[in-house]
Amino acid sequence: MNLYFYRGDKPNFGDELNTWMWPKLIEGVWDNDDNSIFLGIGSIIFDFFPADKRKVVFGAGYGGYTPLPVIDDNWKFYFVRGKLTAKALGVDEKLGIGDAAILLRSLVKHQVEKCYKVSFMPHYGSTFVGNWELTCKYAGINYIDPRDPVDVVLEQILASELVITEAMHGAIVSDALRVPWVPIQPLSGIHSMKWFDWASALDIDLKPQQMLSSSMLESAVQFFDNRHPKIADKFRRRAGFLLKVAPETFAQRAAEALVRIGENSSPSLSADKSIESAHDQMLTKLDELLADLGSGKLIY
Repeated sequence: MNLYFYRGDKPNFGDELNTWMWPKLIEGVWDNDDNSIFLGIGSIIFDFFPADKRKVVFGAGYGGYTPLPVIDDNWKFYFVRGKLTAKALGVDEKLGIGDAAILLRSLVKHQVEKCYKVSFMPHYGSTFVGNWELTCKYAGINYIDPRDPVDVVLEQILASELVITEAMHGAIVSDALRVPWVPIQPLSGIHSMKWFDWASALDIDLKPQQMLSSSMLESAVQFFDNRHPKIADKFRRRAGFLLKVAPETFAQRAAEALVRIGENSSPSLSADKSIESAHDQMLTKLDELLADLGSGKLIY
């Protein structure tokens, strides 16, 4: 199978989990020239995949970034990220088991000393328009950069007592590894639905917190994003100089808000029963996948 995942200008933790996790779980099935496309972690159920190729959906979600694909016999669904994806695609709601990153529970079992009382992980996109590292410095909070290597991010999540996160996979991985987390409303509204999709699979009552911008550029992008997305994109591409306008003022204000969120928010964590059930179902689906392939080997 051809392992498909999204990669932007720089690696992003949630997407890079695909290259880190799947070869550790399964061997003998990955072939970039194969006629099957494997859709694992990410909002990667798109409408532009070649119609004649086999699309194997193993935990992926629909994020609304493209129109809905035409579902035919070349699509095989083992499970999807949540109930909202299942409903959108018209597949059995019971297939909304959860995000495939929950399978990290089979791989990440070592104990890590808790070094950080609170960590903050911004969305990948916010790292380019915000001053979050400076903000976390002012707040006295550990900064987790979603562009860092997967191993680095995993260790920092495990070393945290609480993770405040705008990055969805910051929450998903924290939850899977039993680290309490607080969700932050994404800067871009288009990223919100996928959070509720994943949460629906685990019966999480998701209550994202509103966060202040950490730079003038981020404030401008946030203002235009849901009103005039094309203008917001122009700011992202051409207005990097706004990062240098009163950086300390914006970062200090955001730091104060971040501290308040950490002190006053009730941490989230799915029920042990829910995460264990999702994990068990995914392991069963792995067995089904390999049986259908007639090759490959589970190595978790």
